[in-house]
Amino acid sequence: MENDPGSQLFAVMGLGFELGFMIVIPLVGFMLLGLWADKSFHTLPLFTIIGLVVGLVSSIVEVIKVILPFLEKRSSKK
Repeated sequence: MENDPGSQLFAVMGLGFELGFMIVIPLVGFMLLGLWADKSFHTLPLFTIIGLVVGLVSSIVEVIKVILPFLEKRSSKK
């Protein structure tokens, strides 16, 4: 059952959805937090830019954490 093409397709699709959410949620969340801070402190692009950078860095770190074991598992099969 492990080599079933259908189950492999769903596993890859699940990984794709997981990666998509790992990228989008931190970016949008930190951007909205930055916008809120900018409106509160009247510093309009400062905290928004900081929020986007923090969201981007956290997205990259999380994607690397998910992708590395997947790539190691794939390279060990060869």
